[in-house]
Amino acid sequence: MIKDNILNDTSMENLSIHAKEILLEKNPFKNFKIENYRYAQLHKNIESQSDTVKSPLHKDLTKLTTDISHNTFANIDLKPTIDKWGFSNSDSFFRVSSLVHRTSISINLDNFKETSLFLNISNISKNITIQKKDPQLKTLVLLNYNCDDETPKSLIFNVAENANLEVVHYDVSNKKSFLYFEVKQSNYSNFNFASFQSNNTHIRNEFFSSLAEKCNFELSGLNFNNFGVNDNYSFIQHVKPSSSSREVFKSIVNNGAITNFQGKIYVDSIAQKTDGYQMSRSLLLDNISKANNKPELEIYADDVKCSHGSTVSKIDQEQIFYFNSRGISKEVANLLLQKAFIIETLDIIQTKDIKDFSIKLLDNLLT
Repeated sequence: MIKDNILNDTSMENLSIHAKEILLEKNPFKNFKIENYRYAQLHKNIESQSDTVKSPLHKDLTKLTTDISHNTFANIDLKPTIDKWGFSNSDSFFRVSSLVHRTSISINLDNFKETSLFLNISNISKNITIQKKDPQLKTLVLLNYNCDDETPKSLIFNVAENANLEVVHYDVSNKKSFLYFEVKQSNYSNFNFASFQSNNTHIRNEFFSSLAEKCNFELSGLNFNNFGVNDNYSFIQHVKPSSSSREVFKSIVNNGAITNFQGKIYVDSIAQKTDGYQMSRSLLLDNISKANNKPELEIYADDVKCSHGSTVSKIDQEQIFYFNSRGISKEVANLLLQKAFIIETLDIIQTKDIKDFSIKLLDNLLT
């Protein structure tokens, strides 16, 4: 277990006081009272009940994109950055742990002329830093598939001034997967992130984003057909004026699963004219599943437009009756209502082929 490996790791001797504090005192695998991990249940060994997704996701996605997974990328040392935490929040255990226990590579997306790229992160054991400087919009598709690894992995995006990037993340059929995403946006940049999560047993995704002046950041997530614990945490900070962020997560929960969303929008005192929106909605299909939603705002500027909210609900039986009265079976009506509830999260995807593929995958997996 990672909680034991950390304590026995002789490399701890070479770490800073900050790193040791995070790994030892703020280790959520053994300290269950840490606020940012309060719902994650990382200490549990949850038996897999989901079937492996039969669809050849890798082959399907590489028909729509250029696969760069097997390219050779430069190795970099991220350990010197462990103490350089740039967020107004508690440091991430996932970040520190991944930088200590994994090596790292660097990918410059501007080195590729193609506009749609594919990266199978399931087969890459290293942390990944990704740079984007060119203003031309690029789409990066990430596949995290059939993983069973409790050591966290980091993906760090550096989006330069005026750059435009969208990321579509397929997080499918994993027994255990813990990922840390960090986005640093320079002035006038645009970044969209869509996370498609299905058929997982125990996963946690952390999203940390820092916005400079006149940036736009959008984060959209959907999860369904999961077993065990599906956990998402976000911290979006506005540190300069006139930036905007929009965050929407939707979950369909059944089979006794637990879905968690905990997120915060942080607005610095100088970040006037910030526009921030955060919403989490969960649809419960039975009486044994759970949804924990905790959206938060922390605002130190007075000229902002920020809102947040959450809902947990069940399928409206009057809507089912309406469909039945028009000859549509209860089973089909349920599927239609589930799709109508969750499909909004895919509207963020700008590349038509990838969006169409996502809708088709949703139809195939939604049962």
